[in-house]
Order: sequence, then C-alpha cells, then structure tokens
Amino acid sequence: MKRLSLLSAALCIAALTLASPRPGHAEPPVVTDHDEPPAVPAHNSLSLDAPPPVPAEGTATERAALLVEAIRTNDPTVALTFFFDRDAFREVKAIKDPDKYFQRLLKVYNDDLLAMRAGLSDPDHVEFVKFELGRQKRWVERGKEANDLPYYAVYKSRITVRDAGREKILNVRVMITWDDQWFVTHLTNK
Repeated sequence: MKRLSLLSAALCIAALTLASPRPGHAEPPVVTDHDEPPAVPAHNSLSLDAPPPVPAEGTATERAALLVEAIRTNDPTVALTFFFDRDAFREVKAIKDPDKYFQRLLKVYNDDLLAMRAGLSDPDHVEFVKFELGRQKRWVERGKEANDLPYYAVYKSRITVRDAGREKILNVRVMITWDDQWFVTHLTNK
C-alpha cells in the first residue's frame, strides 16, 4: 500500500511539473489521492432525523472573492477552494466512478471560469464587490441526486464584480453543503 501511495505521489508531482498552462488556456489541476476518506460531518450524517438548520454563507464570500482573483489572474487554480472537494465528493456521490465525474465537473468549472473572464470588458482589473447566496435552497435526501449522503443545495447565487467601472453579476448555478459550508458544483448552465 505504501509503495502504491509513493508511486501515486511521484506521478502527481511529475504531472504537476510537466503541466504548464499555455497563455490564455488553463489546464485542470491534478487532484491527488488521499489514503483516508474524510469524516462525514454532522450536517451530512445519515443518522439525522430531520434536516439541520440551513447554513449561512460561511466562508463562501471569501472563496467567491478568490474566484474573482482567478478570473483577474487568468488562473483557475486560485479558485479551487470554491469548488466542492474531491474527497467529500467521493463520499457524497453514489455512482460507479465518482472520480471520473468529478474530473469532468472540475474541467467544466475551469472552462466556465475562463469563459466568465472572456465575457468581461476589463478582466485584468475586475474587482470583487459581494457574494449573495441564492434564495432557492433545498434539502436533498440520500438517493435523490445519485447521492449517498444528504446535503443542502442552493441555486442561482450571485457574485457582483466591478468591471471597467460598472457592476456586473456573475451567476453561480449550483452550490451544495459539506458540513456547514457551501461549495460550487456547477458554475454555469453546463
């Protein structure tokens, strides 16, 4: 097992070393393996008799600001903490190959971020103004969206930015909770 972990680590380091994004095109980051799955937090526990209280924005505002920084710097890796964690994704999704689906969603997230940049008048100077968690929140019970654990989902969150002196809204299609924090699973409508 240790030999496999060392080999995985070496392959990840080699991939990170060789993967240098071309200007204007960001490659999806390499996501490394962990030996232990994350502990299931109380807010996502199967032992819940009723949904927990709906979490507030938590750190989503700070992580949304990182998304704007990622747009400004043309580097999607800056905003990885705004996207749902792969280890948590493995625990939540009850599908045959969650890693494959996760990588597809992460690629779409990175592509969407670059498309958001392309839609701005002055992306190199875009500024974060505020983040607003969407109003449409719902509790997703186990088994409803190919999920093995329950969570809250929210739709149509908004990031307000200042672009070339004017405010503009960047929409965030879907966010879900892991414990009491919100994370993006779908940035746009793809």
